[in-house]
Amino acid sequence: MKGMRGYSITEVLVAVLVLGVGVTALVSSSALVTRQIGRGRILTIATEVATQRLERLRLLSRPTNGEAPCTRAEFAGSVLPDTVRSVVESWTVTGSGNSRTLAVTVSYPRQGGMSTFTLSSLVGCY
Repeated sequence: MKGMRGYSITEVLVAVLVLGVGVTALVSSSALVTRQIGRGRILTIATEVATQRLERLRLLSRPTNGEAPCTRAEFAGSVLPDTVRSVVESWTVTGSGNSRTLAVTVSYPRQGGMSTFTLSSLVGCY
């Protein structure tokens, strides 16, 4: 049948093979993407917790009701770590005079253990 057009069985098999390899690659990369999204999620939460603590400490450093700046009891460093959404946070306030250094350290769970980072900021006490 000389005038008939179409695909041969060999061409169809090659196309199925190429499609199978492509689908297999997509499945394996989707698992990697899912793990990365999970890691990014907990790191974002940890950063948010640390940033919120820094902001609260900055607000507490301001004088209110005739108090001297940077003297409120809540402004001092943490005695015990706080846990917020699986993230453990602690903070220190150091320095004297017209400025204080705030350091918030957070630890968050990850596969194989815990990761830790510290955010620091300088606040004026006037």
